[in-house]
Amino acid sequence: MNELYPWQADVFADLQQRRAQGRLAHALLISGPVGIGKQQLANVFSQSLLCAEPQADGLACGQCHACSLYAAETHPDLFRISPEEDSKVIKIDQIRALIEKMSLSSHYGRYRVVILNPADAMNIAAANSLLKTLEEPPADTVLLLITDRPSFLPATIRSRCQSLRLALPPVEMAQAWLAVQLDNPRDAAVLLGLAGGAPLAAEALATEQLARRNSLLQGWQELAVGKADPVKLAAEWVKPDLHLPISWVYGWVADMIRLRSGSADRLTNEDAKATLQKLAQELDLTRLYGLLDRVLETIKLTHSQVNSQTLMEGILLYWSNIPRNKLSGQAK
Repeated sequence: MNELYPWQADVFADLQQRRAQGRLAHALLISGPVGIGKQQLANVFSQSLLCAEPQADGLACGQCHACSLYAAETHPDLFRISPEEDSKVIKIDQIRALIEKMSLSSHYGRYRVVILNPADAMNIAAANSLLKTLEEPPADTVLLLITDRPSFLPATIRSRCQSLRLALPPVEMAQAWLAVQLDNPRDAAVLLGLAGGAPLAAEALATEQLARRNSLLQGWQELAVGKADPVKLAAEWVKPDLHLPISWVYGWVADMIRLRSGSADRLTNEDAKATLQKLAQELDLTRLYGLLDRVLETIKLTHSQVNSQTLMEGILLYWSNIPRNKLSGQAK
């Protein structure tokens, strides 16, 4: 049975209240940072809508025929739309097939639910095809559009959905939950900081990811003193994907700016403070902000057609070629 994360209880209760009062929108745009459980919230809510005998708090019973079908991923009134295995986009044919299915009556006389994740993966043709359904939705149909990047969706799509913007959970709650998930609870604070406060992202960073991050930071240091090849490192760093390495680079650069500005009380990489302090001393703030701008531009392109290795090479070459003030680096 699906379970909510602790920080989702209030949001789920609000959704159930809207449902009870007849205020539930036909389309919800669920957005928020990576690693906070947007998909899980959609799963729990969709099951509650399909359940024949939901509990008093709205959660699915987990025992009825509908819940059994849901658990087996064979419920005929639940439609999940994501990019196909060989593609990064949701195509118009997928949306057309969805619309055709939604034209049929519900199999069990309750809701029909669509979970579209990530919604921003729709190409223009697919988004345009979905518009008419959003404007004139079939009765008792709820569409749940999930995205980390709502601004990447066409304004016409956003305007036809009720926005449900999820925030990062309180630090104390996230850290308490994360500590229970880890083999070493003492890593919870560091991992949560590295993940920008997102507990699921922090959990994913555990064990080998934390070791990998430390290895990449070593390479980042070696680039600064000309002891590593940026092109070779880029080829290694982007495997299996670019997302984590570029997020780590962003955190390092942001922390170097904080350290150079005297704001060391808000570091993301507290455990790497000494390393980042030394690197920051060799650069003035203007160059660091220039580097941060370059990283942010790269992040914007991570879901584009630009080759991941090319993007990472650009960052590492830029970092390795920044003029450094050696006298400043020697300051005590």
